[in-house]
Amino acid sequence: MIILRQECRKIGRQGLRRKGFTLLELLAVLVILAALATIAIPIFINKSNEAKQVAHNENMRTLQNQAQMYMLNHESVADQDDIIDAMVAEGLIKERPKYPINLLNTYAVQVVAGIPIVKLNGPVAPTLLIEANTSDTTNATSITYTFTFNVPVTGFEDADITVTNGTPAALEGSGAVYTMVVTNTGVGQTQSISVPDGAAISTLGVASIAGNKDIVLANTVETIVVGDYIKFGKYLTKPIVWRVIGKEDINSDGTQELMLFSDKIISLKAFDAKDAAEAHADRRVLGNNNWDKSNLREWLNSTSITVAYSTQKPENLKVTVNQYDTEAGFVSDNNFTEAERDKIIPVTHKSMISSVDDNIKTIGSSSIDHTYDDTNPSTAVQNYDAARYKDTSTPDSVFILSIKELNNYVYNNNLLIDRTTYHNSYVTTDALTQSNSSNDPVNDTTSWYYWIRDAYAAESFYVRRVNSNGMLNYIAANDGNPGVRPAVYLSSSGIILGTESGATAATAYTITNLE
Repeated sequence: MIILRQECRKIGRQGLRRKGFTLLELLAVLVILAALATIAIPIFINKSNEAKQVAHNENMRTLQNQAQMYMLNHESVADQDDIIDAMVAEGLIKERPKYPINLLNTYAVQVVAGIPIVKLNGPVAPTLLIEANTSDTTNATSITYTFTFNVPVTGFEDADITVTNGTPAALEGSGAVYTMVVTNTGVGQTQSISVPDGAAISTLGVASIAGNKDIVLANTVETIVVGDYIKFGKYLTKPIVWRVIGKEDINSDGTQELMLFSDKIISLKAFDAKDAAEAHADRRVLGNNNWDKSNLREWLNSTSITVAYSTQKPENLKVTVNQYDTEAGFVSDNNFTEAERDKIIPVTHKSMISSVDDNIKTIGSSSIDHTYDDTNPSTAVQNYDAARYKDTSTPDSVFILSIKELNNYVYNNNLLIDRTTYHNSYVTTDALTQSNSSNDPVNDTTSWYYWIRDAYAAESFYVRRVNSNGMLNYIAANDGNPGVRPAVYLSSSGIILGTESGATAATAYTITNLE
């Protein structure tokens, strides 16, 4: 080094006397500088490594000292592999120290027989975190996955990633972070992304650890077709299974609502109680057949635990059996959440009314009686549009079908493969348990009759029903034996479904999210 410096000074003095350098002298200077660099750079690297070693030694010393403090703070410490996180939690050290010489070794303070031992573990295998840009249940058409290793790696390729129920695009990225877009397939299934052990190698030659991620590719209401089954709300603590009998934009919001019809009779109840305050004599002893004024309508649409009936409540002796005056409203918190109620679309309904109610018919309605009786729905609906009717005074959230709805959405609905038999119905076992009648069906496989909301026009108290043989007939409003088979319009906006097929009542869709 001294000789090189002397040569540089010598050449420099000669250059000053001549006011310049020859080409040979410049080359000599460059050779000398290169020689100096080969000596200085290793010295700098050595100094950097020395600094890292000093930092490591200081980490070891601090961990040992603070581990002793941790042991003193506790009467006894069980044997364990590492107490560093506990030391951080107690404020003995600020954070878990990182090994300064490389990223793969880690510190640990092991406790053996009450003695803390500071250790250096590793080098450890690179770990992998797989994240998605969606929630774990999604109806997205594609998902972007991010693969993050805790250290830079090499050798991570498309072939290392297994994708089920999806079509992957090319893997992008380098170092520690990579991304891949997967186009979803197999709606209603689970998409799995998996990477095996050893898919990548760290800079120290250590093979990576496996990783995986599962995303449920949810069904949405858009995937439901007429004829499918879905669970929505509950009654008598059990989920209600509904059949989709229609899809239409009922409220002109640009999306199709689902028209749901309960798959079975969920309860046995009277249409309306007899009421001494009624103006018409027959209604005082047999109830009112006007849907708009009925107890059943008020119960089906009530959110209250105690229903405030506007007329005689359906209590004992006012209905023949199965009084329900103390039962909570059908859409109360007992059966539906607020989020579920918000998804029900209220609709104003038309119903046939009795000739005695001609003075309250809807403006524009005729005064012709709806006359068909003991026929199938196709025949019974023939003069429906020309007959006397009344619109409900307020929209219904929950309702029972009219003769026309039964015909159009069930009996003559070509989208239902069982359309000519599905209007026959059966009770749930819970409905049988709830009933106090001695005239119940024998079991839940025995066809039973249920209410239709239209009045039998010739009388003030008879209400239409679907008989157990599927024919339309009538029965007194205060009779508590007929079944209740409700219907609702369900908003299709923001509903995410489970992975069920929805093809049968047993595989009915569940709603996993109401956005």
